[in-house]
Amino acid sequence: MTPARCTQPPSGKAAMAAAQYRAALPVIQTRRLVLRAPTLDDLPVWTSICKESFGDTEQEAWTEFSYYTSGWLLHGHGLFSVTLKEDDQVVGFVILGLEWDDQEPELGYMFRAEHRMKGYATEACTAVRDFGFDLLGSGRFVSYVSQSNTRSNALAERLGALRDKTAEGAFDNDQHVWRYGEARA
Repeated sequence: MTPARCTQPPSGKAAMAAAQYRAALPVIQTRRLVLRAPTLDDLPVWTSICKESFGDTEQEAWTEFSYYTSGWLLHGHGLFSVTLKEDDQVVGFVILGLEWDDQEPELGYMFRAEHRMKGYATEACTAVRDFGFDLLGSGRFVSYVSQSNTRSNALAERLGALRDKTAEGAFDNDQHVWRYGEARA
């Protein structure tokens, strides 16, 4: 089966233009990681995580990848590809972005199974949290985490977020709302 045209990297002047636009986006370096703008070369990793974690089709994964990447143009924040400094291997993704029903930007993440439990999520999310403080200000973004997701709830707590029980009351589901930099009752 031939891959969809939209998933194929551009060539010629279009490739140069895409690279130029990406170069204008922030790059964050941590001790072990580089967080950078996503490229189409990262799409297979994104798709594999989405298939494994959510049962998404390739088309659904493409739509989400495009949606989160567009946040940079539309809101000034968006999807970071998380790569290892040592070899530029994509290990996961961190987002500071908005989904349709979000009331405020959300800090979220997903990592390849073989790169979980190594501290990469903590390291990358700490960097994006700090980026969010600088860009949006304290208390201006959250993480929505299922009550049953103990590892992600623990990560939000490690990142210094506090539960916003008032915001949780607005949901008809089992979401915890973790607010970064500002306590809520």
